[in-house]
Amino acid sequence: MPAMTDPAGRGAAAVMLVCDYSLRYLGGAQTAFVRQARSLADQGWTVVVVAPDADVLAGTANVIPVSPHVRWTLPGLDLPILGRRDGLAATLGELIDRHGVAAMVVHSEFALAAAVLAVGARRAVPVLHTVHTFFWRAPVLLSPLAPVVRWFHRRLTGLPSAPRYTGSTPIDNALRGMTLRVALRADVVLSPSAHQAQALRDAGVAQARAFSNVAEPMQLTDPPAAGPLTLLWAARFAPEKRVDVALDAIRIVGERLGPGRVHLHVAGGTRKPQPDVTFHGAVSADRVAALIADSHAVLITSLGFDNQPMIALEAFTRGRPVLVSDPALATEFGAAALGTVTPDAAGLAEVLIAAIADDATLRAAGAGAVAYAQARQSAEHAAALKRAITDAAARASARPKLPSHSSRGFTPIPPTP
Repeated sequence: MPAMTDPAGRGAAAVMLVCDYSLRYLGGAQTAFVRQARSLADQGWTVVVVAPDADVLAGTANVIPVSPHVRWTLPGLDLPILGRRDGLAATLGELIDRHGVAAMVVHSEFALAAAVLAVGARRAVPVLHTVHTFFWRAPVLLSPLAPVVRWFHRRLTGLPSAPRYTGSTPIDNALRGMTLRVALRADVVLSPSAHQAQALRDAGVAQARAFSNVAEPMQLTDPPAAGPLTLLWAARFAPEKRVDVALDAIRIVGERLGPGRVHLHVAGGTRKPQPDVTFHGAVSADRVAALIADSHAVLITSLGFDNQPMIALEAFTRGRPVLVSDPALATEFGAAALGTVTPDAAGLAEVLIAAIADDATLRAAGAGAVAYAQARQSAEHAAALKRAITDAAARASARPKLPSHSSRGFTPIPPTP
């Protein structure tokens, strides 16, 4: 893939990747962000990375890391609170001029995202918004705080309210409204999954399209040749990830087939000891990769929450399929996934028992995993992003260019229909 070129035809250019989250915290969004930066750089693109702790990418060829000052970090959410939007926009403008940035891709919905929208609108620089989750979820007991969430996000970003989302609980609606405020103003919205892209379009984001995260280089190894069916569950210990579904399924299999027929490795936390389960606690990315290689498949037990879990791409690049409880993910991953008939532990246990009796379905899904990952390698990802940037540039050029002075009341122009 050739280096990034200016959509206006002025030769070589840079792309700016922007994220409000600390890159030292390895959540799914950060993992996808860092992987994209390195992948595009490997393809010869100049990548300006603007994010808290961007220095994690220091020394990477073709990557220019810029870390904005963090005033403080929001407790509980680990969200860095940065400076005012207008000051951040001025910094972004300087970087655009210095490095010849042709497009900005933002991976978050807070102050930096608002600054990207402001400078993009003033300069007619295309803005692409990668949405890592539209399926924000919080305990329903927090619903009385929904007005506070809306006020806080408006205060932090300076963006006016978007049309109210009404498809969930009051607190979830307020959280999803944060995504909509940014997505409705971006030139193109990128969703790593087709089902989330559809949800965004249903919410009014007409410019949302499916655009996969980039997969790691292929690292194929043979699955374990003997012993029990070995599985990995790796995620945050959060209610929406539903680790208990995985644990209960292992218990059901043990009760029906006896001990030792299946073994589950759990990375991300610990619980009370359980037969046929090994809890590893929080582990490094390298250790997760080793656990994938030592397993026959990866379990993903979330339901109605995940977009494109990065653990799935990590499994696919190693030729391992995923077993999923969410029918949307089963459809999303196609031949690379085995879905459950019901999303509960009993449904997952049935899939595991069938795989123990005959591993042909797992082998077929493993072949599907390889095909899925091969279609999402660096070169393919860069080519797809270049096409998306060209589309975004056409939209940006159709917008009236706004004055370069900054204004607290400035409202970015909505995307053209």
